[in-house]
Amino acid sequence: MGRFDKHHRLPRSIGGKNKPRNISHIPRNLHESWHLLFANMTAEQIAQRITDWYLDPNFVMVAIPREE
Repeated sequence: MGRFDKHHRLPRSIGGKNKPRNISHIPRNLHESWHLLFANMTAEQIAQRITDWYLDPNFVMVAIPREE
């Protein structure tokens, strides 16, 4: 599948840390695609964009914080 990149799940530019819980290793092409589509948006902003642009209009995507 090629090279893998380190992806910050919560971007560093909006407070994400270099902690293992915040890092995913994903294929470079998918990482580049993610940033092309969503830049460094928050989870809520991404869910809204997906709802507005991509989903069947009978559905809504939501981002719900995990309980810790």
